[in-house]
Amino acid sequence: MLKRVSRHPLLATLAQQATKALVTLHQEITQREQELTTLKAAAARWQSVGRGPARVASPTVTPPRVPPPTRSQLDWSALLKGLPTRFTAQDVAQKARKPIEQVYVHVSRWRKDKQVQRVQDGYQKVS
Repeated sequence: MLKRVSRHPLLATLAQQATKALVTLHQEITQREQELTTLKAAAARWQSVGRGPARVASPTVTPPRVPPPTRSQLDWSALLKGLPTRFTAQDVAQKARKPIEQVYVHVSRWRKDKQVQRVQDGYQKVS
């Protein structure tokens, strides 16, 4: 004969409460599903009265993607030639119409190539 394993009374109470909660949730879900089917039937009747048969949503056709207009690539060496002898990074940014972060990359390349040198309030072309 099998011995019955005794459970802790708190654990048994917790199991009962969990079972009750699950049964209640199951009943509520069933009730809501019935309400939903009733509402769907009513909606179908109203659509047939108002507009004829209910329309099925068709997938929309997306227009072909048009790539954004591309700017011509900026010639940074020509830009350097067009700058005055002394200039700042802000002057380069205004002339190139580029963000200052991008300008610093090119100014540092010019410095590395010894085309410009750093002076007190900006940069100066090296002759």
